[in-house]
Formats: sequence, structure tokens, C-alpha cells
Amino acid sequence: MKKQDSWNPWQGPRKRKSEFRFVRYGMALLFPAAAAIVILLRPSLSETPFFLFLGAVVITAAKAGLAPAFWAVAISSLLIRVLFVHPQSRGIHFGTDFGGMERMGFFVLVSILLSCFIAAVRRERNQFRDSEERYRLLAETASDAIIVIDEREQILYVNAVAEKTFGAPAVNLLGQSLSVLLPSGGYQTELNEMKHRLDTRKKPVVVQLPGLRQCGAPLLIEMTLGTSTHRGKGVFTAIMRDVTQPTS
Repeated sequence: MKKQDSWNPWQGPRKRKSEFRFVRYGMALLFPAAAAIVILLRPSLSETPFFLFLGAVVITAAKAGLAPAFWAVAISSLLIRVLFVHPQSRGIHFGTDFGGMERMGFFVLVSILLSCFIAAVRRERNQFRDSEERYRLLAETASDAIIVIDEREQILYVNAVAEKTFGAPAVNLLGQSLSVLLPSGGYQTELNEMKHRLDTRKKPVVVQLPGLRQCGAPLLIEMTLGTSTHRGKGVFTAIMRDVTQPTS
């Protein structure tokens, strides 16, 4: 199963705790508070408190998104002002009051810019994950067998219909060559052409060729072979239908 788990486009996303609103906004308070506690416990860090608070903002943006990150910036700024910049209230502070406020302004600016960048990356990652989930659901609910292979013709994914068609569980097929199921290799010419071109706009190729069930029974397979890319590498999707004529 490890090989199947490594094929991200066909995994369902796990429900993450950071998707709940109260958890997301809780991070905006938790991480800056943790940074303040660490600095207070280590007075030597009080001379440069901004770095830990900046780390708290970055983590919040990465885990919870842009809006909680802005709250983390506001809370961090308040804690820096009260605990580390105001010399009248504490002996521990960051330089003079004016100098500390100047640097706090720079901290706010940098924090906002980093939060926007990290949140954009996070949003793009989540959109990609949602797209993967839609494709996975499509594959799992399809009426035809679907097999995904890489450029070395190793099987990366099989859906439930493919397991039933070839009479083999996915765990036995993952990592195997497609030739185990299609020993005639009648797809090689089309596949080799796709490997060289990797043109996702190219019309999928439809071929009929003999297949083999795990028990050794022959099949006649109608296969539609298409290509796509994943992380800069070519992957190939074979949509198969068992067109074997029943024996009388």
C-alpha cells in the first residue's frame, strides 16, 4: 500500500484540524503567545523579540491562512509593544521606545508581506488538493477500469473496476508493469509516441488488445490511452473496457 499512498493525485485529502475556523483563529493567539512565553523565559532573547514573533506569524499563515495571520500580526504587535518596547512598564525592552516602535513598524510590514505570500501558496496548494480529490472521486465512481502508469509503464493507480476486471487487488498491481495485464504489448507504439511528445492536447488513442486476468483467463480489452503531466513528469491514463464476447 505504500506505493499507492505515494501517488498523491488519487488520494483523498485527510480532514485537517486547521480547516475548522475556531482552530485557525486559535492559532493566531496561540503562536504569538507561545513566542512571548519563550522570550520571557529566556531573557537573552528579549533583545531580538521580533524574530520569534515573525516565526509565529509565518506558521499561522502557513497553517491557518491569511485572515488568521493578520490577527497574529496584530496580537504579536500588541505583545511586543506591551512586553518588550515600553521601558516604563518593564526593565526588559527592545532599545528606546522610539527605536523599538520603528522596528515594530518594520516587523508589521514584513509580517504582512510574508503572510500574503505564504497564504497565496497555501491557497494554491489547497486548490490543487481539491482538484485531486475531484479526479479521485471521478476515477472511483467511473464505470470503466482506470489505470494510471508512469513513463516506465509502472502502475501507479488502479480503480475498483480495474481490480474487478483483472481479478487482482490493487496492492498486487501497484508497482507492476502494465504488461502484466496486457502481455501482448499492443499499446507500445502509441505509448512511445506519447512519451516523446507529452502533448496533453493530443486526442486519446483507442486500441483493442488482449488482456489477462490474474487467474490466467484471457480478456479482450478496449483501451483509451491518454497523457497528462504531474510535477513535470509524464503520466498516462488507460481507460479500459472489457469487450470479451461471452462464450456460448
